Amino acid sequence: MKKGEAKIEFFSNLEYLKKEFESGLVVSKFLYNKAKTNKNLKMSYKQFNKYFNETFKDTHNQSKIALKSKNNLNEYQSSTKDKKIKNEPLKLKIQTNSKNVFNAKFGKEFKESDIL
Repeated sequence: MKKGEAKIEFFSNLEYLKKEFESGLVVSKFLYNKAKTNKNLKMSYKQFNKYFNETFKDTHNQSKIALKSKNNLNEYQSSTKDKKIKNEPLKLKIQTNSKNVFNAKFGKEFKESDIL
């Protein structure tokens, strides 16, 4: 195959590949073998796997990760909404225009008598 023909061949059969991927063929080797017999693909498995991972695996995993992180964030926010955290770490307040870059009292509520 000439340079770029494999990419054209892959993306010309993209609808068929999407349909098979969504129906349950998520392993690239099985999908490649089925597409090679049904659609007469001429590209090698290495080329197919490269485009398969770029189009299906990365976007599929990114959407799962995004949903997971959104769910974790919602759970964390709901669990810490009404609770006051004791012994929380110091919050760092950075200001580039002032001489006082770190303020240990920022974000904390404590009495002046507690300071040694």
